[in-house]
Amino acid sequence: MARHCTLCPLACGADRTTRRGACGGGALARVAKYGLHPFEEPCISCKNGSGTVFFGGCSLGCAFCQNYELSHGQAGNEVSARELSHIFAALEEMGAENINLVTASHYVPQLLEAFRLYRPKVPVVYNTHSYEKLPALRALDTFVDVWLPDLKFFDPKISARYTGKADYFAYASAAVAFMAKRAPQFAGEKMVSGCIVRHLVLPLCTNDSLALIRWFTALRSPAYFSLMGQYTPCGEAERFPELRRRITPREYKKVLSFLRESGIEHIYAQELGSADERFIPDFSPDTKHLF
Repeated sequence: MARHCTLCPLACGADRTTRRGACGGGALARVAKYGLHPFEEPCISCKNGSGTVFFGGCSLGCAFCQNYELSHGQAGNEVSARELSHIFAALEEMGAENINLVTASHYVPQLLEAFRLYRPKVPVVYNTHSYEKLPALRALDTFVDVWLPDLKFFDPKISARYTGKADYFAYASAAVAFMAKRAPQFAGEKMVSGCIVRHLVLPLCTNDSLALIRWFTALRSPAYFSLMGQYTPCGEAERFPELRRRITPREYKKVLSFLRESGIEHIYAQELGSADERFIPDFSPDTKHLF
């Protein structure tokens, strides 16, 4: 990675020892904030909350990202692998149910070094947009217990419109197929191993959602499928007339009904009330808590 980075599908070739790559990442991982997250799926947040680490930068760059200041901006501080391992330990001391790495795919070598220094005693959750290369996922496979991938777009025209990457599904489908092989295991109500595939329904994109569900159903995977209705206009959504509103109950019902009839055994479905800005983490530098 360091001298000629091809870690992610962008393969920008940056010398990350001297400058940032197209993802915004440099030689060190950049952490914006960490803390206990109470609003993940019930088997992830459980009683105490998921020990979430939000990383700065992103290789996908969705225009409507609710963490826009992280993914597109320069929020956060660079930390060494040792400092990152200390964050893992600090979250455990807070009572975290797991260590939840949010959008960390552009820091895989840094994660591997941190895990070599300290292996968390709680499950590790890898929370990704799925615009990933398989070698990176294979390198992490020994250290990740729960895969938590987003499956965002099926149609290349839609992914190109909102991310500039027409090849999103080509990479994400291979990545999700790899992650979704892991069968779920629980300790009480907590998932300690497995995969939950997430999909966020977007305005005017219900047919794309149905295509993704159809594809996932054909995998015959043991993974859970989590349907999200929390879309809230954020980031650069104002540039796209269709993204200036939340999804309608009719749109969500169409996708949810199709999902329930798909034959997928394990499903999570959000209430539309989750489309509320109070569920978006607070990344202000002067605040101590995420929510």
